[in-house]
Amino acid sequence: MVVINDKTKDSASIKLAEPIDPVGRVEIITATTADYQELNIGTGTLVAPNKVLTAAHVIDPNLDGIIEVKDLSQYSFELGDNLDVGSDHSLKIDQVSLHPSWKAVKANRVSSDDGQDIPNPRYDLAVLTLSSDFTEVAPVEVSPDVPKLLDNASLLGKKGTLIGYGDYGNPTADPDNSDGLRRAAENIIDSADHGLIRFDYDSTDPLIQKNNDQGFNSPNLDGSFPELTSVPESSPKPISLEGGIAPGDSGGPLLVESDSEPVVVGVASEFIDLESSGLPVSGYGSIYVYASLNDPQTIKFLSTENIISSDTKVAATSALGHSTEVIKTSLTETTEAFATQDDEFIYQSNEFI
Repeated sequence: MVVINDKTKDSASIKLAEPIDPVGRVEIITATTADYQELNIGTGTLVAPNKVLTAAHVIDPNLDGIIEVKDLSQYSFELGDNLDVGSDHSLKIDQVSLHPSWKAVKANRVSSDDGQDIPNPRYDLAVLTLSSDFTEVAPVEVSPDVPKLLDNASLLGKKGTLIGYGDYGNPTADPDNSDGLRRAAENIIDSADHGLIRFDYDSTDPLIQKNNDQGFNSPNLDGSFPELTSVPESSPKPISLEGGIAPGDSGGPLLVESDSEPVVVGVASEFIDLESSGLPVSGYGSIYVYASLNDPQTIKFLSTENIISSDTKVAATSALGHSTEVIKTSLTETTEAFATQDDEFIYQSNEFI
């Protein structure tokens, strides 16, 4: 988790995450030798007594639609504030389900710059089924069960809380910083178009704020087309606990308050580094991308997994949306540039997290 802006201490980010007990770390042992274990790790959320919601690319870091580790004894969901010290609960996994459209048909795939087909990241979602119901921590509801949040437009301008166990820093994520602590930050949702939820990481520098006085509206920052519809009052000035996500936070939730209760409205997929001259770095200026749960095929997937009711309605304004991972507890960083003609989007300098 990129620590909240440099005007705020890292301890505030840790404190913000402390009460959010349903968020834990997904761990997958990919190899074991006499000297070490290799792990794929990401973040996940307990969304039902026996269900964990995470990102598909945590389970499928090769992005080929295939579950890499088929031995379910190698999976676990670890709950706790500080996992380097030890988990409060280590939960076993009985089933792994990728969103059926993560690979699926040609229309649900996009072409990378080298001509290869890769899954359309709007379906960067997976569900882990626990071996038994876990009742010591209350799960978090997902947004399709909350009528006020069915319409994507209702998310614009709302404050969201983002949580994870990934790399952290102040104000830029450092790949050497990963300590097992759960951290959280807040941000204002700037765009909820085409199945993507996006927001930017605003700088505390007054000069940057002056030169970017329209916030997310100036310009269409990630180069996508058509241009994003963003909240008119988007400001370049950060809120007090503003931050963003980094490698290791993949699969973590975006929580928004509804009727005084937090609900999951999106799942962490990637960040876009607009200043990168080489390997992308998560920091000021980056845009963070979450796969929206408000998509007809996603609603069907969550219903099939018994996470939401099968009669949940999807607002007419909902659209379609966006997307590796780790060994030895730190994510492998890759730079991806790809385009899709199906959705008329171009993504540049994207970093899967």
